[in-house]
Amino acid sequence: MRRLFMIGLGLGLLGCPLQIHAEPAPEADLPAIQLPTDEISEARQAEIEREVLRFLRTLHRHWGTSQDTLRHALPDKLERDEHGKLIYSRPLTGHGVVEGYEFEDGSLVHGLCLFLQQPAHETNEFLEYYGTVKSTLISAYGVPAEDAMIWENDLYEPLPDYWGVAVQMGHLRFAASWETPEGTLSIELTGHHQSRLTIDYRYRQAGRLT
Repeated sequence: MRRLFMIGLGLGLLGCPLQIHAEPAPEADLPAIQLPTDEISEARQAEIEREVLRFLRTLHRHWGTSQDTLRHALPDKLERDEHGKLIYSRPLTGHGVVEGYEFEDGSLVHGLCLFLQQPAHETNEFLEYYGTVKSTLISAYGVPAEDAMIWENDLYEPLPDYWGVAVQMGHLRFAASWETPEGTLSIELTGHHQSRLTIDYRYRQAGRLT
C-alpha cells in the first residue's frame, strides 16, 4: 500500500461546472453496496457535494502547475507550507477537512482530501457522507472500477444501524476507485476512534512518490 503524504490528524473555485472527460461518463447503475444512513439534510448533502467538486476542480485546473501557483490560487487556511507539500484545513458541517497537495519536480501530481469526524453527530453520519461522495464521483466518472465493503470484525454485520460504530472501531471499511483520463482516483472510509473519509487522486503522469 503506497504511503500517503504526511498530513496532520488534528489538523471560490465553484464557478463553472466540473468538466473532466473528453467523452461523457458512462451510464451509472445504482451503487451495489447499500448503506444505512441517518438521513442527513439535503443542505448538508449539497455542501459535501460542493466540497468534493471544489477539490476535484482545483486538481483539474492545476495538475502540473507549480507549488507557488497553487498557493496563490487557494484562499483557505494554510497549515503547512514546505518543499513539495501544501496542507490546508477548514471546518465543514461541524467536522474538519484537511486538504493536501503534493508536488514532484515542481509540479502538482497528487491531491488528498480528508474529512475528519469531530465529534460524531449521528451513528451512521459518515456512512451518509461516504455515500454522497461516492454518488458525486459516479456522476462525474461513471461506475467505479473497484467497489468494496470489508469487514475486519463482523460483530456488527447483522446490525446495520451500528455500522457507523463498526467503522469508528476499525471493524469495517469501505473503498472504491476509478481510473480516469487524468489518473487514479480513490475514496476510503475507515476509522480509529473517529471516522475518516479520504479522497485520494494521483495524476497519471506522476511517478511513484516516496
